[in-house]
Amino acid sequence: MREARANVNPSTRNTPGFWPWFLQRISSLLLLVLILLHGWINHFLPISDVEAGLQDKLVIFDVVAERLAQGAFVALDIALLTLVLYHGLNGVRGILLEWGPTARRARTVTSTLWTIGAATFAYAVWSLWAFMAA
Repeated sequence: MREARANVNPSTRNTPGFWPWFLQRISSLLLLVLILLHGWINHFLPISDVEAGLQDKLVIFDVVAERLAQGAFVALDIALLTLVLYHGLNGVRGILLEWGPTARRARTVTSTLWTIGAATFAYAVWSLWAFMAA
């Protein structure tokens, strides 16, 4: 058994592929930019309102609801959600496929992760809807 594995060319194994690898790098760069933007908007911009005495705390429900009533904030949150889900689940997929499952199991892993991602995305957008509809 050990000899058979030693002769297997690692490049022919069931690896994630170029596009998932490439999109993992792109999503990480976009995540970095969007997380910094999200942090700045949500945590540094409201400081002036607190310092001026216009609100007691940095994050209160009414402020979040007011922000999410604007399309740009919804777009930012959905973009972050999409990128986080893709980046995280694609990373898990890459790890699982490095174990060298059969082609059928690799498809099952991929479809299961897509299902988890779609369900999580739907639930998260549904929970954002409470703020958008308020």
